[in-house]
Amino acid sequence: MRPVHIVYVTAGNGHRMAAKALRESLDMRHVPNVIMDLLDFSSDLFKWSYSDVYAFVSEHAHLACRIMYDLTNKDKRESAVLRLYEKVSVENVKKFMRYVSENAPEECICTHFFPLNVLSRMKGQGLYGGKLYSLVTDYGLHRMWVNDHVDCYFVPNDAVRNELLSLGVRGDRIVLSGIPVLSKYSRIWPTKRDFSAERLSVLFISSSVSNSMAVGILRKLSATGLPLDITVVTGRNRDLIADIESLTLSENLSLNVLGFVHNLDELMARSSLLITKPGGLTVSEALCASVPMILVNPIPKQEVNNAVYLEENGAGILARNAGAVRDMVSLFHADRKRLAAMEEAASSIALPNAANTVIDRVLGEHRPHGGAMAEHADGAVRTEGSPLSR
Repeated sequence: MRPVHIVYVTAGNGHRMAAKALRESLDMRHVPNVIMDLLDFSSDLFKWSYSDVYAFVSEHAHLACRIMYDLTNKDKRESAVLRLYEKVSVENVKKFMRYVSENAPEECICTHFFPLNVLSRMKGQGLYGGKLYSLVTDYGLHRMWVNDHVDCYFVPNDAVRNELLSLGVRGDRIVLSGIPVLSKYSRIWPTKRDFSAERLSVLFISSSVSNSMAVGILRKLSATGLPLDITVVTGRNRDLIADIESLTLSENLSLNVLGFVHNLDELMARSSLLITKPGGLTVSEALCASVPMILVNPIPKQEVNNAVYLEENGAGILARNAGAVRDMVSLFHADRKRLAAMEEAASSIALPNAANTVIDRVLGEHRPHGGAMAEHADGAVRTEGSPLSR
């Protein structure tokens, strides 16, 4: 069989990690596959403008993010701006289109809307004849994920499913899968913690938070005088490490600063509380670790949607500023029952086997993990008889 193709875009880390989770599921079945970043088929300038500029704007210019979100969250047939944006984007990935035409993959799974739009356009022009799958990686739907030639949508929750149905997508083309995470996260689900220890264990993923906000949060937490064990994951942000090391903190606060790590699953499982930006992949991993979340600095509007979903389900709370983080940590330190309730809520909405659910559908299987694929009255498909059937 021809390799299953998984196509992502490096705009943040989440789309790539979702692609890697799908690849892991295929590798476990010994199914040939190809994973690729669409931007590798473009010029260095276009790749920089799409990836690095996105990273800067998402961290420092939230108003621009909000404006761009609203401008592109439209039906492309009714938006001249969106049609122009798509035309310019497609012109910069002609090498990818040529690759697809020459290799004719039978299945393409897109974990970002950019390759999805390109492949949908190719299907409409008769340049690609394989199956096309859309994997939505946030807990709210942006219209860029919706295209005429998509064979199946994999969605994280009922809200996205219902939005697709309202846009006229057939129910049998929607699978409530969850957002794929690596299998190591499914192995720690569900996690049960002992919240009775005096010292509260806090994990702070600060890699996508501005240095000033990260330092501000640590200062506020230090000022509480509470006994806290804080592990800070800074990713590849070496400047932030230097800023943190210059801080003078309370004697009651134990600080462990890490750079880029490969054991985030273990850190989440050992922590009583997580402070993080609400990126789709990060919070999906955190749900599998059943860790209560304080959500900071969300990107408008996709990460705001993620935060709203978590708040509505009792798994996380959005903090507007460093002072709000301080107040929440103080509250949780005094009332551990709240943390236990949030842990239970996170576990109840986690979908640790999302990658397998996606690949089962793509490969045409009908009984993943011993459960039957049930079609509900609205036509949408959900998995029964597994941890996904919640």
